[in-house]
Amino acid sequence: MNQRGGNIFFLLLICLACISSCHFFGPSPAAAEVSKRPRIGLVLGGGGAKGTAHIGVLQALEEMRIPVDYIAGTSMGAIVGSLYASGLSPDDIKKTLTRVDWGDIFTGNPDRRDIDFRRKREDFLFLAPLTLGVRDGSIVLPKGLVKDQKINNFFRSLLLHATSVTDFDNLPIPFRAVATDLETGEMVILKSGRLADAARASMSVPGAFPPIEVDGRILIDGGLVRNLPVDIVRGMGADVIIAVDVGQALLNRQELGGPLEIMNQMLDIMISSNVREQIKQLDSDDIYLNPDLGDLGSGDFARGQEGSQIGYAAARNMADSLARYSVSKEKYEEFLAGHRREQIEQLAIADIDVQVENQNRISSEVVADRFGIEKGDTIDLARLVEGTGYVFGMGDFDRVDIMLGRPQDEGAYDLLLRARDNSLGPNYLRFGVALESNIEGTSSYNILLDYTRRWINAYGAEWKTLAFIGTPFGVYTEFYQPLSSDGLFFIMPYGKWIERPISLYEGDDRVAEYRANQYSLGVDIGIQPWMYGIAKIGLLVGEEDISLETGDRQLLPEEETFTRRGIIYSGTFDQLDNVHFPNEGAFASVTGFTSLDALGADESYSWLEGSFTGVASYKRQTFLTQLSAGSSLNGDLPFNEDRKLGGFLNLSGLQQDQLRGDALFLAKVVSYYKAGTSFIGDLYLGGSIETGNVWDDSFDFSDLRLAGSLFVGYDTILGPFYIGLGMIDGGEIAGYFYLGRTF
Repeated sequence: MNQRGGNIFFLLLICLACISSCHFFGPSPAAAEVSKRPRIGLVLGGGGAKGTAHIGVLQALEEMRIPVDYIAGTSMGAIVGSLYASGLSPDDIKKTLTRVDWGDIFTGNPDRRDIDFRRKREDFLFLAPLTLGVRDGSIVLPKGLVKDQKINNFFRSLLLHATSVTDFDNLPIPFRAVATDLETGEMVILKSGRLADAARASMSVPGAFPPIEVDGRILIDGGLVRNLPVDIVRGMGADVIIAVDVGQALLNRQELGGPLEIMNQMLDIMISSNVREQIKQLDSDDIYLNPDLGDLGSGDFARGQEGSQIGYAAARNMADSLARYSVSKEKYEEFLAGHRREQIEQLAIADIDVQVENQNRISSEVVADRFGIEKGDTIDLARLVEGTGYVFGMGDFDRVDIMLGRPQDEGAYDLLLRARDNSLGPNYLRFGVALESNIEGTSSYNILLDYTRRWINAYGAEWKTLAFIGTPFGVYTEFYQPLSSDGLFFIMPYGKWIERPISLYEGDDRVAEYRANQYSLGVDIGIQPWMYGIAKIGLLVGEEDISLETGDRQLLPEEETFTRRGIIYSGTFDQLDNVHFPNEGAFASVTGFTSLDALGADESYSWLEGSFTGVASYKRQTFLTQLSAGSSLNGDLPFNEDRKLGGFLNLSGLQQDQLRGDALFLAKVVSYYKAGTSFIGDLYLGGSIETGNVWDDSFDFSDLRLAGSLFVGYDTILGPFYIGLGMIDGGEIAGYFYLGRTF
């Protein structure tokens, strides 16, 4: 045998030996278990709040030691699935999703106490929450009924630990989310990018949440095309599928009570069709779970605990079928060790990059200053979310995103803050309406239009114009010019023309009605510390013409003109969480005016007034305390500068502005109970106790009057609505109907 033949013979012997040894010893136990265990894919369907059942299913699977190799989800299924795929435990997911205040998240607005004061003060103008854009002479509508900044921030903060993963196959469990391309109607399978954006895109309910752009495509809820993505998980490589369908039977004709139910039924019909097609793809080795959720609806997020329990029970009821996919305790512990990830609770900032994507003049320096987090800071997650809320509270952006790079050697992160231009801006149009009536037959209305041009220059100049139609009638315009990039100091010229009625009373009888026309120009300088308040002082010049319309001509001249020249100053602190029916916070204001004959005023006099409001709540009961006082500081006040009291919650039982004098005092406690919530607003039952009076000279607390009220209130999309009944000492009773703010 030659050398070459000997080598071949030797190799054959080695191969035979290897084959024999493998046959003799057999595979190792671990290898055998791996080779026997099928790869399991989990499918989590969409269904809004009904998707909380997925959490209970995950808990049951972990109790039965069933590892999951692949996950695909739609809508709420994508939310729960992304959290589990990123390494969070079912218990962590349950704590987060069932304890969060979904009602607050779905409002979309940041905490009112954190928004820019110029946006905050608009709440006092009985403006409806709907804001329209004006571009090139056309009206621009918002893309969704709900702003999505809060829900975006919520998901990003939950998934911050996975922010550096851009390929979803590299997650602890490979994951897919399903969305729908709004332009083409095609199904989009999201398998890379930002995990939080993928989950958020999958639940963009059309018309409710704005669509989200991912890789150049405008995406909405994936339930329209694949609400139970069985085929997607199968395509990922799953041998066995566990499909969790949280859809319910369609409503019968008795349950189709109104247009909302009919619209929901139409959507359910579209979704149930694609779900049935996916169910047909399941075979005998697969598991299909359809928890009986009873009356738990898609919007019942407050019942998340209940939904989770139902999902858990449904999975446990299938324990016999699921048991064949359980693994040993040791192998499951190995699975958990490779799966679990810790959420980021605190992080050190190595560097910050601020990017502003806008067509306006908003600089990155302004945004960075408002963000308030700097290089080298160590912050917790709440502070990070708070900072993005401050930027969003400027009112100039649709989205404010946060992204982390991979941690550096010392554990610090590079942070990217990206602010995206408001699609409506920079010119905005808002409207409002106020109605007032009482059982005496007196009524009035007002329609308000607010047109605001923001960011006229790089410092954030703003031109605001208000038009009042009704009572009062007139126009107000101002030009607000910050003096530095941080917007702390400003100068503001303004002009105003207002026409309004003035009623005079003797006792409970209205004896005269006057018509006042006020013209004024002014310029203020001041300081605005962002969201907290404002302080300003300025020069005011103007005239007010008052003429008799009806009534007693002996009380005042038939016509009189007041020339106003002087210094006006004011300060406001506003940290109320809501101005319609606040739950907590405080509000304080002080305003004063000094008339100077040296500037051409008719008379020299001064007045000062102020108020403080404090609010606290216990569960659904809220208590609001308010103190107000005002007085002349020197000289008698002219008729047009009198302090006034009377009306709903301002000595209820009296007519509007029934009492007039040089000095005023009012103290009141208002309490209201949140009795219910519907899709048009919150219902409140309340009452008040009030005491106060006005005087011609100085305060005299010996003759304070006592009043009170009972009311029903509704916080509607057009503003707060009240029906109230008031009574004051002496027996006077007044009934009130209000649409507009009263506190």
